[in-house]
Amino acid sequence: MALGLTSVKITLNSCHCGMVLTTLQLPEKCLVMGIVRDNLLILASAEPIIWYGDYVLAIALSQALVPALKVALNKKHPIHYSHKECFIKNLTIRQ
Repeated sequence: MALGLTSVKITLNSCHCGMVLTTLQLPEKCLVMGIVRDNLLILASAEPIIWYGDYVLAIALSQALVPALKVALNKKHPIHYSHKECFIKNLTIRQ
């Protein structure tokens, strides 16, 4: 079985900015592994909120699924929707 590992940088107009990582809608047989933020790996099991500038790491259980996985991870709002700054990045979350 040939696995396909991919990473996608979250942009200002990403549909995923502000979402909990484990709630991403991915193609079948694709899994999210974690995010890289400020040179630190945060595992999906920690259920982090996705920020602008994060790198989402995901794996496809078949190389043939990698293009569909990249399309899902790169989903964006129309450019006129985006703000100049992602408000989530500066948010302090209290648990």
